[in-house]
Amino acid sequence: MITLSLYLNPDTWDIELDGKGNLRTTDNPYACAQDVATACSTLRGECIYNATAGIPYFENIMGVQPGAGAVQTYLENEAMRLPYIAQASATVINNSGTRASTGVIVVVDTNGTEYTVNM
Repeated sequence: MITLSLYLNPDTWDIELDGKGNLRTTDNPYACAQDVATACSTLRGECIYNATAGIPYFENIMGVQPGAGAVQTYLENEAMRLPYIAQASATVINNSGTRASTGVIVVVDTNGTEYTVNM
């Protein structure tokens, strides 16, 4: 499956124009990785027409913020929503000193191409 997507500048996460003044596009594997990163950066309820899409970053589960394992599952499920993703495996690392989380998602598309998305 060939995926075509608007190119998002990795520094600004904004669309760009190509040399001819048209919207710049990209295809596999960058398009798939970019789509996974975008899907996993979406907050639940942010999409007007699909309020179930996105990660519940700010929700509490039984009064407690979800742990790394729950966030990993959310990320994997959100990546798997994309029809051209066959496998997804997320790793989240919480740093209690800086109160920040980082991680990666390793995805395999339906063409069998594997790539890593940094979060």
